Amino acid sequence: MNKKIVLAISGSLRKPSFTEKMLDCILEGMGEEVEFKKFYPHKMNISPCTSCYSCWGKKYPGVCSKNDDFNEILDVYKKADYFLLAFPLYFFSFPGSVKNMIDRFFIILEPTQRVSKRGTSEHPKRFGRHPKTVLISSCGFPELNNFDIVRLNFKKICEESDWPLSGEILIPAAGASNLPNVFDKKYEFIRQAGKSLLTGNIDKNLESQISSPVMSDKDYRAMCTAALSGGIMGNLKTVAIGTKAIIKNKIKQE
Repeated sequence: MNKKIVLAISGSLRKPSFTEKMLDCILEGMGEEVEFKKFYPHKMNISPCTSCYSCWGKKYPGVCSKNDDFNEILDVYKKADYFLLAFPLYFFSFPGSVKNMIDRFFIILEPTQRVSKRGTSEHPKRFGRHPKTVLISSCGFPELNNFDIVRLNFKKICEESDWPLSGEILIPAAGASNLPNVFDKKYEFIRQAGKSLLTGNIDKNLESQISSPVMSDKDYRAMCTAALSGGIMGNLKTVAIGTKAIIKNKIKQE
């Protein structure tokens, strides 16, 4: 039996990357039933879409004028059953390399226009793929509403691309991931989300548990501020607040 294909995009420019850890957890949850291809846009030669419309031309329909590394991603997309897009929130939106890659999916659109099922204008789609899509992101601020703009943007992209948006794995206060064992439960929830994706959409309760805070917003802000200020006092304050969160979460999980 042929395995389902997962197109996985790791959009963090950091190494090691917490966001990629989130992506790897969901892939672990999907297990041996899938074959995944992971790409790093910032490490690839992907030119920006210049809206030249050559892929809409009659001579080479569906072929981009730019023969670059995006073709590797497109080749996997043409077989993909799942599309996982992971990136950290950079200035409240996509990192530049990720948005640049997304823009190149312009190639999946055909030039004609029609009325969609939603009653609005749309382009017919090429390649006949409708991969179940998941948004995976982390944020340095503790409030979940910092994802609002990118969630709305990505939802629109999915609607216009005929990609069923099957879940959102969002973690605010990502700086707390540096605390030992504090995010272990979250990682397990993300693996469960990956497993559930094989048979349906990710459960909203799981999404909520993944996004839930491990410490108060006040403590998190104080910890991050102390960590960035450095020095003996800053380090001591960071350790004190972090230890409080570690103990609290250990008691909660027992």
